[in-house]
Amino acid sequence: MEHKSKVRTGFSEFSKNLYENTKHKILKELNASEDDWNNPKWQLKNRISNVDEISKYINLTEEEYDNIKRVSEKYRFAITPYYFSLIDFDNPNCPIRLQSIPDVKELDESGELDPMNEEQSNPSGRITRRYPNKLIINVTNACPMYCRHCQRRRLIGNFDKNTSQEDIDTSIEFIRKHETIREVLITGGDAILLSNDRLEDIFNKLSKIPHVEVIRVGTRTLATLPFRIDDELALLLRKYRVQLSTQFNHACEITPEAVRAIDILVDHGVPVRNQMVLLHNVNDDKYCIQKTNEELHKYRVINYYLFHPKDVKSTKHFQVDISKGLEIMKHLEGRTSGMCKPTYVYNAPGGLGKVPLVPMENIERCENGYKLTTWENKTITKDLE
Repeated sequence: MEHKSKVRTGFSEFSKNLYENTKHKILKELNASEDDWNNPKWQLKNRISNVDEISKYINLTEEEYDNIKRVSEKYRFAITPYYFSLIDFDNPNCPIRLQSIPDVKELDESGELDPMNEEQSNPSGRITRRYPNKLIINVTNACPMYCRHCQRRRLIGNFDKNTSQEDIDTSIEFIRKHETIREVLITGGDAILLSNDRLEDIFNKLSKIPHVEVIRVGTRTLATLPFRIDDELALLLRKYRVQLSTQFNHACEITPEAVRAIDILVDHGVPVRNQMVLLHNVNDDKYCIQKTNEELHKYRVINYYLFHPKDVKSTKHFQVDISKGLEIMKHLEGRTSGMCKPTYVYNAPGGLGKVPLVPMENIERCENGYKLTTWENKTITKDLE
């Protein structure tokens, strides 16, 4: 409890004051109102996307200014005013800052542009297919905020672009012709940035395919643009029984605004699952992971995956060793609820799929059965049947 109390959440007084102070500066600079702030279209229109805009609100050193400018000339960035207001610029390891502000370490170009081999896993339209019974349709490259660890940073480009209707229809036609496909994930970019009308068109066409049993949508708007979530969207998702996958990587992203969005979805019967990414200096700490997952559990979000970071080009500074992830998973045993323990997975390079990673010291084969180790390091034996 002592260690967890040091993990900043979006509900702490520090976080609330930080948010309100920066929010006030932005509204004053842009001559905007509270209604503007709560409007997702206003947030997207006023994304912070160059170093001079950052400098309006934060006193950057000359070195910080030059580094951000150098990186942004190579790799685009954009941050909603909302998410920007969560940054603690006095802390160089602020989890929000590390995920959203360009870092000079990105100029180390080791890694791969497409480590998951998505370009070669596309049989038609804008599909990625790694498994026989499920696939992805990529509907946009746009996001409210471009994560610095993004696995698809190769697609960000210089401007936002939604997938054409022709490519989406071609993707759906492929699904219609392949009866093994029971689950479809609509993603991007951030799929929820499509209009409700476009989303309904996709959901409606998929729902009419008899063998499609599950439709999921991937979005980070709950963390980066929670104002996009409203009753109209939630009713649309419920209408087609769409399940939602999101990404909170640190407890400081779980704010009152984010919880309002979560409540709207869950109260309308839309399941929300979290897919966290393990990131160096952001959350590679057992107490941080425990606190974040417990906060999500408290607000009715299902802890689904803890992803080992992918070897994406220019993201080496986010990499951690698998042993760190295994240490975290071992720590969670017995110290928190099973609902707060995601599955730790490694995405095999080349699009070979997810490999679950579990601490192997819990079970050992012995002469007459198995030796099992509990979370308190007590051993018991289980005989062979």
